[in-house]
Formats: sequence, structure tokens, C-alpha cells
Amino acid sequence: MLTFWLISASLIIVALIIILPPLLRKEPELDLDRKKINREVYEKKLTELDLDLKNDLIEKDQYEIAKSDLQRTLIDDTEFVVELESKQSSVVIPSIIVLLLPIAAVLLYLKLNNGLVSLDPSFQKNLQAQQQNTLPSVEEAITILEEKLKQNPNDLEGWMMLGRSYLITENFEAAVKTYAKANEITNGANPNILVAYGEAQGFAKDQTFDKQSLSLFEKALQIDPKHERGLWYAGYATYQLKDYESSVNYWQRLMQQVPNDQPEVKKALVAYLNDAKQQAGITITDIGEVEELDETETSGASIVVNVSLADKLQGSIKNSETLFIYARAQNGPKMPLALVKMTAGDLPTTVTLDDTVAMMPSMTLSSMEKVEVIARISKSGQAIMQSGDKFGSVQSVSTKQSKTVNVVISEYAP
Repeated sequence: MLTFWLISASLIIVALIIILPPLLRKEPELDLDRKKINREVYEKKLTELDLDLKNDLIEKDQYEIAKSDLQRTLIDDTEFVVELESKQSSVVIPSIIVLLLPIAAVLLYLKLNNGLVSLDPSFQKNLQAQQQNTLPSVEEAITILEEKLKQNPNDLEGWMMLGRSYLITENFEAAVKTYAKANEITNGANPNILVAYGEAQGFAKDQTFDKQSLSLFEKALQIDPKHERGLWYAGYATYQLKDYESSVNYWQRLMQQVPNDQPEVKKALVAYLNDAKQQAGITITDIGEVEELDETETSGASIVVNVSLADKLQGSIKNSETLFIYARAQNGPKMPLALVKMTAGDLPTTVTLDDTVAMMPSMTLSSMEKVEVIARISKSGQAIMQSGDKFGSVQSVSTKQSKTVNVVISEYAP
């Protein structure tokens, strides 16, 4: 603050240095004898006129006219001469400037720039707090969006955003209602909403996709036959409904759209597809540019996992609560590749995740190169993570991991 005022004072002094010298400069002296000189000139010219008249050089009339002119000239000159002493200009104006310029500058600053409040020490703390709280939490953002949709219930983008928010926070029941509203607004004509609606229904039923979900996926594919998520979920739903031939059809169509620069996705999809073919009694053949997984490539996938509970969570769990230890694809479907189910009373514990504990024959550790390993304690015992569950995770774990992976359960699910 002191620096600010020192700089301001310096600028004011500089301004005064520029303004005051012209005002204080000494004015040129006036000729105080001008009236006397004019009188002498008059008398000299009058004498000359008298001599001219005396010597008969001019007529009497001419003399009187000339004399009258001389007198008039003398009167004019004396009326406009101001006899002043040589002095400096008035000090009133400079004094006013010296006093008012700094005062006016300060008052103008206070009036136009309320930045003085920023010099208050508490201002910086309040500013930092405001900056930290600029972005609302996910829950606050959802609440705000819900209120906006109450005021504008036909805001399709708002409903889609709210649905995605519910899916992210795993509030699947709310996601189902939200996408139902969005689907109603579009009269069932938006494939993205149809797929998201069916997805939310399946997640709300513990990842069980029934005929109702399948009908939404099929309707989406009627509108957009190449909808990737629609093809994936349609294949997954028909697989769960044991309509394996339809599952093969959907996944084959999806395989044709997977870019060559996504080999892990192709391998995972090949594993699903081959399993569906096997269930349908169809001979497994090469698909597109993807070769069958060689036994040498798919064997030996195993991860040893050591799970422990963080000190801060000791005493906050019951031994009867369910403990899930599983691996899932780092890129691709989030279904568990391998899973071991225990109880929280078994902690700390060490388990081995491999193809023998795969959830589905088509989804194994062997089909992936990198996975995420998760350990979670669930009060409800449900496979899907719920708010308040305790968990820990380690990402980017090689399926050929030779070292033990240590997972510490230390976080709460939002």
C-alpha cells in the first residue's frame, strides 16, 4: 500500500513541475514612462506647428486641424496605458493548483476505482476463497441443472446433460427417469438418447439388459444402423438373452467399424464375438483384419493382488460387508475381467486374478494388455459401486504382471 501512494505522489509532483513554471514565470516589465514620452512628443510636434504657422508655412485653418489631431492622439494613448509596477503574476492560481491537484486525484481514484478494497488484507483471502469456489461440485451442478429444467422443461440439451451426470455419479434410477423425459421430448427419434436410455435401464438392474433395453437399442439402430454404442449394447443384450446368433450379427457389424489403431478394442471384441459364435454353434473364423488370439498370447495372464485397509478407515467397516477385488479393462468395456468376492473381515488379504475367475468366457485377462485393479467394500453387497462405498485402485497394470500389486482401500465413492 505504501508503494502505491509513493508512486502516486511522485506522479503528482511531476505534473506540478510541468504546470507551475509557466504560471510562476516573471512577466516582462511595462514602460512606466510611456505617458511622459507621449507628452514630450506632443509638445515637440506642437512647437513645430507653431513655427510653421509663424513662418507662414501653413494656414491658420491647417494649423488648427493639425493641433486638434495631436491632442486626440495624446488622449487615446493615455487612456490605454496601464501603469503597473514590474511584478510577478498572481500566486492565487498556482496556489489553487498545488492544493487541488493532489486532492482531486485522490478523490477521483476513490470515486472511479474501488480497488482500494483490494489493499485490505482480508480481501485477498476472500478473493482466493471465491476463486476456489468458482466451480460448483458435481452435486451442486446437478442441483442447479435440475432447477433450470423445472423452469424450462423442454430443454433437450439440459436433460441429456443431466442424464450423463447421473450416469457418472452412478445414480442410475434418476438417469432412467431423465432419459425417459428426453426420449419423450424427441418422440423417440434420437438414437443417442435411445441408447443412453437403454444403457441406464441396464445399469439400474445391476448390468442386466432385458428385452425392454434391447428394444431401445434396436430402435436406435433402425435410425442409425452404424451407431457404435447401439451395436455394442444390442450385442450384449442379445447375449444375455441367449440370442447368440443376433449377438454375433451385431458385434460383427461393430467389428467392421473399429479402427486399426485400436488393437486392444479389436482383441476384446474378437473375444466376445468368438464366445457368442461358440454359444451359437458357429465355427470360429478370422474376422476382418483381426487374427485369432494365439494360445501363446493369451496364456499366462495373472495378477497377484495384495489388499489392505487404510489406517484412517479402521473401525469404520463391518466384517460382514462384501469385499470385491477385480480387474477391468483400462480402455474398453468396464465389465470385470476377473473377480474375487470375499468379506471385509478377510482384510488384509492376497488373491490371484486370472482367467479362472473370469466373469465371462469372452472377457478374460488374457484378452487385455493393460487393466485397472480395484478393491471395494460394499455395504449393499451389489456389484455396482454405490455412494459411500470404500475403495482403492491401481491403474495401468500389465496382465503379465510379475510383481504383486498393492491396493490400499482409502477412498469413499461420491
